[in-house]
Amino acid sequence: MLLSNETNKVYFSNCLESYCGKFFKRMKAVLEQYGIEVGVLHDTEDYWCRDYMPLQVAEDRFVKYRYFPNYLDKPNLRRYRTEVEKPWSHLGIDDKCLVNLSDITLDGGNMVKTSYHVIVTDKIFTENKNIKRSVLIKRLEDAFQSEVLIVPWYDPDEDPCGHTDGMVRYIKDRELLTDNYSKFNAPFAERLYNILEQKGYNVNELELPYISDYSWAYINFLQTSKVIVVPKLNLLSDASAHECLSSLFNIPVVQVKAPILIKKFGGAFNCMSWNIKG
Repeated sequence: MLLSNETNKVYFSNCLESYCGKFFKRMKAVLEQYGIEVGVLHDTEDYWCRDYMPLQVAEDRFVKYRYFPNYLDKPNLRRYRTEVEKPWSHLGIDDKCLVNLSDITLDGGNMVKTSYHVIVTDKIFTENKNIKRSVLIKRLEDAFQSEVLIVPWYDPDEDPCGHTDGMVRYIKDRELLTDNYSKFNAPFAERLYNILEQKGYNVNELELPYISDYSWAYINFLQTSKVIVVPKLNLLSDASAHECLSSLFNIPVVQVKAPILIKKFGGAFNCMSWNIKG
C-alpha cells in the first residue's frame, strides 16, 4: 500500500486556485519550501478534489470508482460533481494504471490508508445497497490489495459525508491519531477504539484544551513525505493541535491559516488536495 507519507506531489483543483487564490499561493509556497511539487487539476467542478480523484495504491496502480455521493444527489448540488475522466486526462498518466470500479460508489475522503488496511466508514454499504456486503468488501480488497477495515459512521445527520479522513489518520507502524471523541462522545469513542484496537492499533487522541466544533479539521491535515500541513483556525486550540501533531510525526508540521474557508464550506486540507508519488 502506497501511503501519504511517501508522496512527493500535491495537486489542487483549478477551482481552488481560481476562487481562493491567496490561500492557494500560501499552500503552494509552504509545500515547495519543503521540496514538494505542486500541480493543478483542470476541468474540475469543485475544489474538494480528494473525493473524486482515484486512490493511488502503488506507483503504477490507481483505483477509480463511481463518484456520485448521496450528499450531492440533489438538483442544486449535482453541478458540483466532477467527472474524474476530465481532470485525469490532463495528467499524462497511462490509463493502464487504472483499476476501474465504476459500478461502486466511493469517496476519496472515506479511504484512509495504513500499512495494513484501508479504513472506511460503513457508509459504503448505504451507497452500494445493490451489492452484497461480502462481495463489495472482496472487490475493494482485490482492488486496493489491502484489507478493508470498516468503522462506524459518526452521525449521518451531523456528518452527511461519512468520511474517515476527519476521524482517524495513520501515523506509523500500528499507531493512529483520532479526533478527541472520548471528550465529547464517549460511547462512540469506545465503539470506534475497540474496532481499531482489535486490529492491533494503538489509538492516540488529538490533545486539545477544550472541546471544539472544528477539532476534526486538525485531523484533516495534508500529509506528504516531507511536511504535514495543518489548518490554523485562529482558535486557542491551534497551538495545542500543532504541539500534538509535532509530537507524533517525525517531519515538520506547518500551520496555514484557513479559518473562513473551513468554517464556511466544512472541509479542510486533506479534502482539498490529492497527493501522489510520481
